[in-house]
Amino acid sequence: MRILILNRRDIGNPAGGGAEIYTHEIARGLVEKYHCYVEVFSSRFRDGLDREVIDGVHYIRKGNEITVHWWGFLYALKNRNAFDNIIDEFNGIGFFTFMLPNSILLIHQLYKEFWTTELGMLGNLPLVFEPIILKQYKNRKTITVSNSTKKELENLGFHDVHIVMNAVKRWPSHALLKKDNIPTLTFLGRLKSTKRPEDAIRIFQKIKQDIPIASLWIIGRGPEEERLKIMAKGLEGVTFWGWVDGEKKTSLLERSHLLLVPGVREGFGINVIEAAAAGTPAIGYDVPGLKDSIRHGETGYLMESLDDAASKIVSLLGDKDLYEKLSANCLQYSKGFDWAKRIDEFWHKICNSNTI
Repeated sequence: MRILILNRRDIGNPAGGGAEIYTHEIARGLVEKYHCYVEVFSSRFRDGLDREVIDGVHYIRKGNEITVHWWGFLYALKNRNAFDNIIDEFNGIGFFTFMLPNSILLIHQLYKEFWTTELGMLGNLPLVFEPIILKQYKNRKTITVSNSTKKELENLGFHDVHIVMNAVKRWPSHALLKKDNIPTLTFLGRLKSTKRPEDAIRIFQKIKQDIPIASLWIIGRGPEEERLKIMAKGLEGVTFWGWVDGEKKTSLLERSHLLLVPGVREGFGINVIEAAAAGTPAIGYDVPGLKDSIRHGETGYLMESLDDAASKIVSLLGDKDLYEKLSANCLQYSKGFDWAKRIDEFWHKICNSNTI
């Protein structure tokens, strides 16, 4: 089977995130297990190659993050008969392949509040147009990563929506891991307005009143980094780790006591599952995506406000038995997030029974 995936960014892009990890892991799995030929068409980025093969997946890059939608549409239109499936990945805007019979929509989340959070008043224009454009895909087979997004799509008239959730590369430990001696909170993600990293600092400021020795680790880079460093200046216990991956990221998550996830909304929140695999509960807002990935009262807590978050954190860190229960729940919960399983689910969703 030949598959074309159209996405704004790809796994090599420094600005990529959970959506790009998801896309690459699925693509790689389709190549390795089901012997598919997979192309990913995405935007160029600094020092990136125009063509590259990563883990057997063929990457083609053209245009910037705006014009790539035009170039991707033309590429799909020109090569529509060369591919069995064209997967149109919608990130605020898609690639307009809804008129092609072999088009499948892949969407992690609706942008909604993202637009005004990032663009202010100017965001009201794309906020209005996003559902109008999205509705053009309502008769296409659609794959998403959470029940929250599935419900939002069905409210727009979609009727063939399937959930294939995220996963993590690392298999969780079988036993509770030793945490840092100092109560440590961690923010993991791109430092941008929609992730609200400043709220992680505000929550930390509040809990310092009850737990003066507490630490906050901020892992990631992004346009808000310098502003956050100014905000945290003079606040004892804050460490900016920059971008880390692999064993370093795993080690930091294992040592952390809690993950703070104060985003506007998420597709699912892959960082929540990464933390769970390290036995680290998450505290996040009760918003789409996070209310899917965080099991309230079992693997963490959903918060209504900064004060609510601080109260929950202080209470949890002060109750050793409850904390260990949530940590153990996290390890068990994360075992269900296996890429091999997700690749099988994705394959069965995009293929007819007679092609399996």
